[in-house]
Amino acid sequence: MPESALVRAAAQVPALGEYLSGPFDLPASVMLDAQWMRERVREIGVRWGCSDARVNGTLWWYAASSTMAFVPIATALAVGEAADPRLDDARCFLRPDGSLGGVIGEATLDVEGLAAAMVESFGALVDAVSAASGARVKALWAIATDSIANRCLDVGAALGNRALGSEFAVSLIDDMRAPMPAPRFVDVAGRRFTERCSCCLLYETDAADKCTSCPRRTPDDRLRGLHIAARW
Repeated sequence: MPESALVRAAAQVPALGEYLSGPFDLPASVMLDAQWMRERVREIGVRWGCSDARVNGTLWWYAASSTMAFVPIATALAVGEAADPRLDDARCFLRPDGSLGGVIGEATLDVEGLAAAMVESFGALVDAVSAASGARVKALWAIATDSIANRCLDVGAALGNRALGSEFAVSLIDDMRAPMPAPRFVDVAGRRFTERCSCCLLYETDAADKCTSCPRRTPDDRLRGLHIAARW
């Protein structure tokens, strides 16, 4: 991807810089290698003190799908051309904890072509994570919906219009026509949040409780948590 497009996007969405820092020392296609993915699942289990591969694979994908979505969505909304999310000819890097740090390639796409490219890359990774961990494909696609929705809101907020982000998420996921649920949003105390349809399963480890917006919380409990989050 032309550096100027990434630089222009990062200037408008400062949080993007963390995902462009590299070192991009791995081919992105390594994520489709069965042994490599099993090692990531094992690592995150060590980190969270969990021996359930299904939970660990879900946790890894929860973070990785958000990382995968950020650069394409940010470039699409900020500069009108999308970083190609497909894994061919792209490179990635891992953070010290084994999580996916960033993925970038050389190509750009018209925004209209982003949905098909995301189906290709997300679909391949969903299959790889499911095979390595036993996590259900349907559940992993639901996580993809929430990751895309959250990243669209993040970028919309950086551009001063969270509604723009939610509208883009609805359109993008509809165009993807993948086995994933439609995104949902809720406005709380003047701020728009993703009304999550997926669970990262973090609460099944020894290290944490349910997330604030976890769909496994009661509606009243989620609402209380979102009211607190809206203040920040």
